[in-house]
Amino acid sequence: MEARLRLKSKKLDSGKFQINFSTEGSNQDFYGYLLAEPFTPVQEVIAKINRHIDSMNNRPLYLQRNLFSLGKKHINSGRILIFRKEYGKA
Repeated sequence: MEARLRLKSKKLDSGKFQINFSTEGSNQDFYGYLLAEPFTPVQEVIAKINRHIDSMNNRPLYLQRNLFSLGKKHINSGRILIFRKEYGKA
């Protein structure tokens, strides 16, 4: 069974869109939020989410990607928050 991606969007007062996403059906499911500009193609949003989910397979590098940059580069991924779903916790 292949993982499914669910998307919900909400238009903010700023005109941007907050996209709530979640995955289901994989070994590790994720959820998160993405801030998108108006008229951003859905394919671009899905590609960005998939890129970040794929990167979570190498979590230490993904979580510490800016540890040594100290402002040397500008990363445009600051508009996404991604979390791993935890099952069985009360």
